Amino acid sequence: MKLQLAAVATLAVLTSPAFGRVLPDGKYVKIPFTKKKNGDNGELSKRSNGHEKFVLANEQSFYSVELAIGTPSQNLTVLLDTGSADLWVPGKGNPYCGSVMDCDQYGVFDKTKSSTFKANKSSPFYAAYGDGTYAEGAFGQDKLKYNELDLSGLSFAVANESNSTFGVLGIGLSTLEVTYSGKVAIMDKRSYEYDNFPLFLKHSGAIDATAYSLFLNDESQSSGSILFGAVDHSKYEGQLYTIPLVNLYKSQGYQHPVAFDVTLQGLGLQTDKRNITLTTTKLPALLDSGTTLTYLPSQAVALLAKSLNASYSKTLGYYEYTCPSSDNKTSVAFDFGGFRINAPLSDFTMQTSVGTCVLAIIPQAGNATAILGDSFLRNAYVVYHLDNYEISLAQAKYGTGKENVEVIKSTVPSAIRAPSYNNTWSNYASATSGGNIFTTVRTFNGTSTATTTRSSTTKKTSSTTTAKSTHKSKRALQRAATNSASSIRSTLGLLLVPSLLILSVFFS
Repeated sequence: MKLQLAAVATLAVLTSPAFGRVLPDGKYVKIPFTKKKNGDNGELSKRSNGHEKFVLANEQSFYSVELAIGTPSQNLTVLLDTGSADLWVPGKGNPYCGSVMDCDQYGVFDKTKSSTFKANKSSPFYAAYGDGTYAEGAFGQDKLKYNELDLSGLSFAVANESNSTFGVLGIGLSTLEVTYSGKVAIMDKRSYEYDNFPLFLKHSGAIDATAYSLFLNDESQSSGSILFGAVDHSKYEGQLYTIPLVNLYKSQGYQHPVAFDVTLQGLGLQTDKRNITLTTTKLPALLDSGTTLTYLPSQAVALLAKSLNASYSKTLGYYEYTCPSSDNKTSVAFDFGGFRINAPLSDFTMQTSVGTCVLAIIPQAGNATAILGDSFLRNAYVVYHLDNYEISLAQAKYGTGKENVEVIKSTVPSAIRAPSYNNTWSNYASATSGGNIFTTVRTFNGTSTATTTRSSTTKKTSSTTTAKSTHKSKRALQRAATNSASSIRSTLGLLLVPSLLILSVFFS
């Protein structure tokens, strides 16, 4: 059963010039953001042409949005996350506030002080996370704004108990909603979907397709953007390739994918002298803007570490190696089946206080799903097509000036299927060396061409060391009551713990 909780009456507001621009052949909503770090709070502002600007602060390594909720309005800061699907905010009366944590840092919502708050007659809200944090409460609706933008009618949860200091604005697939795949929904045997933020935009008429494009921009830049309902061709170079989402939870009864998991077909290194294929073992990989770093199965990290002559440090919980020079051109190549996204090695490098460096890719033990966080995503232009359960990827292009925006209707404009579109991940397997990701079939203007580049592969190796993760990753673990295996995971943020305070990010 699907419940449509969004108010169609907001159509006039959502399609107004203040929110989205109406093109001759369609509509889209542009949300630029400014990246801030370590609590450096930027002010919300308007663009000179009158269009509203979403200013997102990268506070403690996450992107956040300030919302105004209720009558009179109360301001709260929430995390913007592609890896979850619900909007929830911390509520007043949380027992953790004051005694355990400072809840005033990002704000709390007191529904008793809002004359317009209405509780929904729906399932309770509950979400638990991999770092031990959780949130529970109930759904409702109220006046909801960003600056002067009226989002009233979008359902959200008020958490009356949570040990997290901030709420979340999830923009993932509706099948990831806690009402559909969450613990409470499964225990009560009452699963349903509702209009979360992306669906709210579509059903309100602001966009034609439930799709959006993410451009995080270069690490050195202060701004990026999300386009709901459109793609900006000026933000990428080369061909835009489409790959399907994979359904990791089909055996648990889910008919469609519930998260942005794709098939990572291989991994390699590119230097100025040679190309090195590390593995061609297929791995499921979650594309998640709510995660700062990148996570890979421990065997894959061991192969990468060996090629860098890195050794595992039990003290740090990372692979340690000699810091690359400032002019080092080595990049990590992520193969998605006929095309690759390259990311500089410096994006996966952190420097210690004693002058050595560590590989900032977190090893995951067992049958683990890779998580490609911001360290990967800022090197890619990513189009999330929620209606078609597809992702389109291209190498990000920085420093572009004039936009070239095209509305997404049924499919992503100018995108073509990747050569290995139908050759997707099916079973977990240990990552082993071998193969050649640099011998690929690339397609130009509809013509397939075989391309071979010189490649060397590493010898087969294995790792018996389980790397201890010393970062806390907020990944939504929505578990089935009858099954102890994890069913849904969503990384909401990555915060440093005391053992990593000796580290500082190394970008040279």
